[in-house]
Order: sequence, then C-alpha cells, then structure tokens
Amino acid sequence: MTFYDEWLGMWDTAEEERRASRRSIQPEELEWVETVQDDQTALVIARETGFRTWGTSTVLSKIPEGNRTGAHRHGEEAIYIVEGEGFSVVDGVRYDWKEGSSLAIPFGKPHQHFNTGSGTATYLSVLSVDLEAFCGLHFTEQLEEKGRIDRLPEVETSPDGCDGTGRRIRLHIEDAPDLGGGKIDPKDLPEMPDFDEDHPLVVGDLRGMEKMFQVHKSELLEFMRVGKDRNDFEVHEQEISGILVDPPYEHGGKHAHMEAHLFILDGEGYSIVGDEKVPWKKGGGLFVPGPQTPHQHVNESGVPARMLRIASGIRYFFEKAAQGEWPYLYLAPRQGTIRPGD
Repeated sequence: MTFYDEWLGMWDTAEEERRASRRSIQPEELEWVETVQDDQTALVIARETGFRTWGTSTVLSKIPEGNRTGAHRHGEEAIYIVEGEGFSVVDGVRYDWKEGSSLAIPFGKPHQHFNTGSGTATYLSVLSVDLEAFCGLHFTEQLEEKGRIDRLPEVETSPDGCDGTGRRIRLHIEDAPDLGGGKIDPKDLPEMPDFDEDHPLVVGDLRGMEKMFQVHKSELLEFMRVGKDRNDFEVHEQEISGILVDPPYEHGGKHAHMEAHLFILDGEGYSIVGDEKVPWKKGGGLFVPGPQTPHQHVNESGVPARMLRIASGIRYFFEKAAQGEWPYLYLAPRQGTIRPGD
C-alpha cells in the first residue's frame, strides 16, 4: 500500500471514528483526580473520555475554600467560573472574578487561581493540548504546587479586567452583551430570507450569525470570539463564545457547522445530533462533531436551559477554508414550545 492509498481511505476512517465517538457525558460519569495543579479536576470532553475532538479538551476543576491552585504556564486557555468567588494572577496582575466571569489566559503567560469566597470554587477550562502536541508546540511548566492560601500575593489589581496593553483578560457576566431574540431591534438587522430543511440558509461568515440570533435562541450572552474583536478579548486558539439560552420546553434552531463543545449550566433535555437523540443535563457536556453535523437542542425542563458554547480556533481555520464544501447552514428556526411529556 502506498501513501496515496492511505489518503484515499482517510475519509472512511474518520467517518468510522466519528460514528464511534461519544456525544455526551453526564456529571456522574466525570472521573475526578488530584494533581499538583488542582485539588479536584476532571476531563469533560476530551479524547481521553471517548470523544473524537479536533485536539481541544474541556476540563472541570474545583478549588476548596481558602485554597489556591498551583501556578503554571502553557498554551492559550479560556476559562468560565461556574461557581465561587476569588481572583487569578495572570502574568503578575490580579483579576477578581465571581460566578459567571470568563477569562482568557494568553499563550505562555504564568497564572494561578485563588478561592477567597465561601464554599468551593468551580471553573471550566478549554485547552488544546492534543493539537499543540501534534504540532510540536505544547509545553506545561509547573511553577508552584497547589495549597492553602497562607498570604495574598502582593501584585497590582486590574481595575477593568484588561492588561496593560488593553487586552481583556476577565469579563464579568453582567458586562456581556445579549444578542438574543428581542434584544436587538429587527429594523437594525439585514433582512433574512425564508429557509427550511429542504432550502437551508448558508450563513456565509461569522458576522452573518448576528442576524440569526433572533431565530436561534432567546438569549445569547457573548464573551469572546476567535479572530474577532469581542469585548476587547484577543483569543486565537480557543474560545468560550458565550451562553446560549432556550426557554422552558422549547426547541432551539436547527443548524450545522464545524465542531463545537457545550457545557450545560442549567436545564435538562436532549439534542438531535445527526440522527441520534442525545440526552444532557446540568453539569454535563455535549459534543457536536465536525465537519458539518446537523443538530438541534430541546429543553425538556421547566427552567431555561443555559449552555456554554465552546469552540477551538482550528474550527475557524477550516470553516473559512472549507466553506464551499461544508458551509455553515441553518435548517430550521426556533420551533416554539413543547409540552411536558410530549
């Protein structure tokens, strides 16, 4: 067999791997371990947990009350504070955070997290260790091990969440713009053509998504976007885009795009991913494989379903390069409400 014969078989191999990949992980399935960096940490969506990702992993970690993580540095990281209150020291500057805050750790910058609140602090991280390793670029350097907070670091505090260059490191949730349905005056948006599953809408580029929020979700709190100036973040490798919200007993829009990870903050329901019904609930993860898998989320609970939307920068590289082959599609808008038990 020649190398060319191998090339001819690569798509079929990838299809087999996608079919075998997990689609979701429930909170009770997370395997918690202790490391020199974190008191408790668990891989959520990752190759090690059975997902065929494009080299990106989502990780959930806990910091006990009165404790700090280790200090380390590695590739670019995006973080969301699931619960708790404290601060992070990033490259010698303090950034205070609370539940709902998002952070972007620049590539190679030393950082450490401190829990100064009451109770456990929990944070979700997005990293691309496998992708960096494939490219020969990954390093993790441990600078200090985790432990109790015996004294607070004597460093300057950022007054606005930005570093000295104006680049945003931390954003509080109340400062995140809401681009959901009803939040933007329709007259300020370009006219959108009708579409359905037989006549899907090709979004074209990421800015085209701004007019889709009216028919996709009831709320979208936007944090950071790879390659886009969103809230002064400058992220290149991965992003926590924001929070997608579906009201109780509602279908979200049906669409298809490159790989995405979702972490469930609230609610319970299922998603149709391709032709598979995939259940999810608070504290778990949902995986949408690339390159173009149609999917739709259904909230079966009596509370709004809130999902963190997560994407790797390599997604956007291929989304633009391969958009003629696999365009970003919308197949159906929000479909109103369902009834409990339907």
